[in-house]
Amino acid sequence: MKDLNVLKKHFLLSSLFLSFLWGENELSNILSNDKNVLLNQQVNQSGIQTQQLEKAWINPIVMQYSKNYSTQFSTTIGTGQFVVSVDQPVFKMGGIWSAIKYAKALGQANKLEIELQKRQLVSQALTILYNLKKSKYQLQKLELMTQNDMVDIQIQKESYEEGLSNRTLYDQALLKRNQDITSRLELELSITKLENDFSLLSDSSPYALSLPSFGMISENRYMDEQLELQRDRLRVEEKKQNKFMTLTKYLPELSITGRYINEDLNPLFAQPGSSLKREYFNYGFKVTLPISVNSLNDIQSSKIDYLTAQVTLNEKKKLLVNHFKLSKKRLEIIDQKIELSKDDAKHYKSMLFTAQELESSGDSTGLDTKIVANNVKIRKIDQEIYKVDGQLELLGLYVNVADAL
Repeated sequence: MKDLNVLKKHFLLSSLFLSFLWGENELSNILSNDKNVLLNQQVNQSGIQTQQLEKAWINPIVMQYSKNYSTQFSTTIGTGQFVVSVDQPVFKMGGIWSAIKYAKALGQANKLEIELQKRQLVSQALTILYNLKKSKYQLQKLELMTQNDMVDIQIQKESYEEGLSNRTLYDQALLKRNQDITSRLELELSITKLENDFSLLSDSSPYALSLPSFGMISENRYMDEQLELQRDRLRVEEKKQNKFMTLTKYLPELSITGRYINEDLNPLFAQPGSSLKREYFNYGFKVTLPISVNSLNDIQSSKIDYLTAQVTLNEKKKLLVNHFKLSKKRLEIIDQKIELSKDDAKHYKSMLFTAQELESSGDSTGLDTKIVANNVKIRKIDQEIYKVDGQLELLGLYVNVADAL
């Protein structure tokens, strides 16, 4: 019971947090250089696009130079003109402010999306490392099982030759050995595939990295620091601001206009004493009210997008709560499997002691002793395999939690 409590503390107590700090461990660079460069470029691109959207409401200043020739009069007259013009909205019924907030929400959501992509890649790499570790334990287990198969074949052969058993038991022992050898060969192939898959994600050797050790996370932290929820909340804000922007597209807009003009004066009109100026300004304002037959449909569509984003957020919350409960239950079952394996190991240790005594007294051969000794080792390996299963389950909980990876 003491061991059970220790394991429950390891897997189930919400006060335990991740003992592995990503930024201070070599695993922070687990992804290959190419993948890190690609992800960084996506972050940079997202930042640039966000800045563009934040300033999209600012119209460009147009600079124009033109040269015109006229043959209307007795001589050809050429005039040049240089113009700097501005047509800038300054009031759009809140649309400008909504556009800025929309750009910020969209940029932050896209940044989190890229972070989630990176975490999925890191999670894939770690999953492969854990499965490699698990496979190594399984190889050790199959080796011991094959040894037991060989011993059992010898026992059944001797029993059959002495007339103590029929051929069926001997055939079954041979079949069991072949099945275990086949399983080992398939496992070796699986390990090669895992190594190849890891090489696509990382430049490091899978056996040169230290695996993190995860402890149970509380449900409150799991939900409060969930990056998927943070992203979806930003998506809701993005759709909300887009709804306002769509509405303001069909409301009055106030713009200021201005033109600076520096032009050649037509010599026919530029008489001595004329008040015409070579350089001058035109300025003013305008109010625009667009009228579109699709305005109501456009506004309604943006509202639907906003409501859909809210429903998606609520559904994500339910999904994450259920995922946490399911993972917690799986960890409890893994805990129970470890305890059962420990209980089996105790019984095999007791049997081993008896087998060794019988062997010493000559009442038994060393074959039975070897099988029982191997079974003790197998149960210990089972416990390590279950622990790896627990770490894989915890990795699924931590993968999208802020500051966890």
